[in-house]
Amino acid sequence: MVRVMLEDADYCDVPADLMTFDEGVVVFWREGEEVGRHRQTRIRSLELLSNRSFGRRIEEARKTHPNAYRAWTNDQEELLTRLFNESATKDELVAALGRQPGGIETRLRALNLLADDEKLQ
Repeated sequence: MVRVMLEDADYCDVPADLMTFDEGVVVFWREGEEVGRHRQTRIRSLELLSNRSFGRRIEEARKTHPNAYRAWTNDQEELLTRLFNESATKDELVAALGRQPGGIETRLRALNLLADDEKLQ
């Protein structure tokens, strides 16, 4: 299984055992059959997943960040935008949203509130 993190803070899990590169496109294969493809320019990162270890990682993250790896709701995005515009600190955002700092940074970038080269303070 490969997690494909995309530029718009989206991701997909592809059941692949092989990747090939073809004219700016990453092609994913499983047992000789194509199972997906994405433009290279849209891919931010690739991560090999072990179903067991990823489940444990989510459980561990949710002990301190209850909303880690959950889909963002409109209400949460509105709260994030408001708090960010009110100059909330990283720790205040983490506490208010119950999310990990990396997830908050990624969402801020998706909302065009944080530049790609900018870090959450």
